[in-house]
Amino acid sequence: MSMSVGAIVAFYCFCSGGMLVLNKLAVHHIHAPAFVTVVQFVATAVGVMAGWACGALELDTLEWRKVKHFVVYILAFSGGTWANMKVLMVANVETIIVFRSCAPICVSVLDYIFYNRALPSRRSCLAMVLIVLGASAYVALDSKSGQTLAERETQQAAYTWVAVWFVLLIFQLTYGKTLVSGLGLQSIWSPVLYTNALAIAPTALIGVVAGDFEALATTDWTLQALGMLALSCVAGIGISWSGFKCQSVVTATAYTVVGVMNKLLTVLINVLIWDKHASPGGIAALCVCLGGGSLYQQAPLRRQDYLPVRTQDSEIKTPVAEVALTAREGRSQAERKV
Repeated sequence: MSMSVGAIVAFYCFCSGGMLVLNKLAVHHIHAPAFVTVVQFVATAVGVMAGWACGALELDTLEWRKVKHFVVYILAFSGGTWANMKVLMVANVETIIVFRSCAPICVSVLDYIFYNRALPSRRSCLAMVLIVLGASAYVALDSKSGQTLAERETQQAAYTWVAVWFVLLIFQLTYGKTLVSGLGLQSIWSPVLYTNALAIAPTALIGVVAGDFEALATTDWTLQALGMLALSCVAGIGISWSGFKCQSVVTATAYTVVGVMNKLLTVLINVLIWDKHASPGGIAALCVCLGGGSLYQQAPLRRQDYLPVRTQDSEIKTPVAEVALTAREGRSQAERKV
């Protein structure tokens, strides 16, 4: 059963909007981000395999020529997910959202370079300017909120981790488009399985090196903590599928903007459930970011210049680059005959 683009985007927004808050709640109860992340990866991989075994979903045949393209992505995915959890341990979710709002600027340039997309229109440029202004206002307001030395040190740590996460995120958003549209995969569940299963070992290694698992000894394993962990795993399966599916039907930049806009749901949930959120001024700055995101328009493919080429039967239009290539090939063949 196929889904419309609108339905796919809506489902991704629902999963992504709730995932950030669920992750925040999970690491609030279990102070081991690597452990939480590994459990989510295991749950998703096992869930996909169980669905395949029951015949509920399809998977592509496991081929090294396809899997190898995921290796670099997995390293960025593992490190980025762990860094995201580290940020959530020391900062509110709005900090993540503001930096996420700046991602379309970087991704639009990479879309132009690697995916033959046009540069953003005036309206889209205005949208991204609003996003940057809102993000700058948020950071300025946030920098004044920490009064004690401990608060300022925590704030600096948060921005360090969010910078690491941001760089890895840009790579994922750009390269992820290649994984779902350039490898000839027939089922979106295949990249979901590859990504989560292959990310388990690197993420566990990061946790061991960083000493994350030591916190498990002092964790209070309440029903609430286990419940938040379980809910984050369910959301993880949903966002894994909907994220790759959404990337397959829209451009990398449009996908990035959708990821920004769905954070309206995150902000609403975060404000309603507890007091660990930004100040009213910070939320207003965030709304400027989201308002800018709503103005963004997906860039079309760049048009190629065409030249008329006469054949025996008719005249057809051929890209200039193709004409030049044909001419070079003709000269090479003539030289070989001589």
